[in-house]
Amino acid sequence: MSQQKTQIPPHTHCKVCGKAIPVGKTYCSNECRESEIKSQQRAKRISRIYTIFFIALLIIIIIMTALTPRG
Repeated sequence: MSQQKTQIPPHTHCKVCGKAIPVGKTYCSNECRESEIKSQQRAKRISRIYTIFFIALLIIIIIMTALTPRG
């Protein structure tokens, strides 16, 4: 039995779909690049919404605490 070593050429994998691509590239196609951009934009938008929600909630709590009669 002879063992033959096959060398895999240097490569990386697409960030979106995982296909093997040449070294130095990040995506295998424009579709994957656009998909990643849309995903990043969606994540950024959700992060902003959560930030605004928590700031508004904090302001409401502060106002409610300030308006509560003490005594």
